[in-house]
Amino acid sequence: MTTPSTIDTVLFDAVNTLWHQSGSILDIWADVLEQFDAIRTTKEIIRADFEHQPWLEPQLASFEISGKPVSDEAIDAFWIEFDRRMLRSLGIEASVESVVSKVLPVFAGLDFLYDDTVDVLASLQEMGFPMAIVSNGVYQQRNAARMGIEKFFDSIIDSWHVGFMKPDARIFNLALRELGFSANQALMVGDTWNADVVGGRSLGIRTLHRIRYEIVDESNDEISTLRGVVEFLKHQQQKAR
Repeated sequence: MTTPSTIDTVLFDAVNTLWHQSGSILDIWADVLEQFDAIRTTKEIIRADFEHQPWLEPQLASFEISGKPVSDEAIDAFWIEFDRRMLRSLGIEASVESVVSKVLPVFAGLDFLYDDTVDVLASLQEMGFPMAIVSNGVYQQRNAARMGIEKFFDSIIDSWHVGFMKPDARIFNLALRELGFSANQALMVGDTWNADVVGGRSLGIRTLHRIRYEIVDESNDEISTLRGVVEFLKHQQQKAR
């Protein structure tokens, strides 16, 4: 029987694992419209968003599943164009400059750390674990920096910038290469079963499934808070002695 390798590095998902996003899309766009001294009904906002789906979906695919690196400038240009289209559908003609100054800051302030995030990351750093963020998202380097946790990570990878999404093996392998570890030395922590758990396990990465506010099955590697990561790793270290 083969003895499992020790865990030497930890990969984290971002949204709903390390931090959460505040507000529904309706609330967010209501806040955006306030920047232009405008009010629109819920129905009008939903209709405007729906109208742009045929344009939006292939654009998203061109970033997240293209298999090619994408620059910050290209991503910024995409969101500015999307916001201008949304505003136009809502009866507001907005310049690039006004979108940058009035709209983007609203979206940039939506992420908030969970109460235990900083303490857990600090504990893992003290325990000697190199860490990475592996996210199906965008701007995660900026988000981590804004929230003051960038310093804990040796690598921050998001799907928009690299062109492939979890559970694609390439995004996990990219993080492992940057950290300098193999799959059987890593632990993946995330809230999405298919992307984080199935994706990680398919490569031989051990996983912890983050399930907040639910009864968890510790025997099935489930945790309800990030503190469970520290407890799990301490237990693994004790078993290895």
